Parts: sequence; C-alpha cells; structure tokens
Amino acid sequence: MRKICPHCKESFEIESAELSSMGLDVGGNGYVSLHRGKGCLKCRGTGYLGRSGIFEVLPVTEGIRKLITPECDVEILRDVGRREGMVTLRENAIKKLLDGKTTYQEVLRVTWEQL
Repeated sequence: MRKICPHCKESFEIESAELSSMGLDVGGNGYVSLHRGKGCLKCRGTGYLGRSGIFEVLPVTEGIRKLITPECDVEILRDVGRREGMVTLRENAIKKLLDGKTTYQEVLRVTWEQL
C-alpha cells in the first residue's frame, strides 16, 4: 500500500463515526487524528511516496490445524482464525492508518473486498 509522503505530510481530524460508516472501525468515539500528503515536488503532487506491505497472518493453532481439510468452509476457518489471533489485511492496514503511515483512502482502496 502507498505510504504518505514525509515531505508534505499533514495531520487532520475526522470523526470516528465517519470512518465507521466507510467500514473502517478505528474504535472510540469523537475525533481521530489522521495524516495525509498535501502533494509536493518530491511526490509529484500525489501525496504518496513509497510503498509498504500489509499481510494477513493466520497462526496455525491446534484448532486451525484440525479445520484444514478439503471439506472445511473458508468462512468457518476465518471465524476460528479471528478468535485465535489472526490479523486480517484490513486490521493490518488500519494499524498503519492510525500510525500515520497511510491514508484512509488507501486503506479502502487496498482492502475493498473485505467490507
């Protein structure tokens, strides 16, 4: 996912309810401080410079190991995985959003299918 350009990075506040309405649950009520790139010569006016990976990590616990069969439904595997510590792409992307490394638009663009 694209990273915010450090040369033109600025902060702004947005209501957490507005993010929730877009499918981005950042927790809490009120306002959240986020970042965006204004656009500059270094990033060619895009507000982004460089990329960072996001990953979905599924720890193979004993419960998961028992489910990994050709007959297992993917949704069941995902539900059990979430209960046992799996981090989804969307959760990983939201962490980068809250850490000021990317924008909410980029999170939505990259993780759109996980709505």
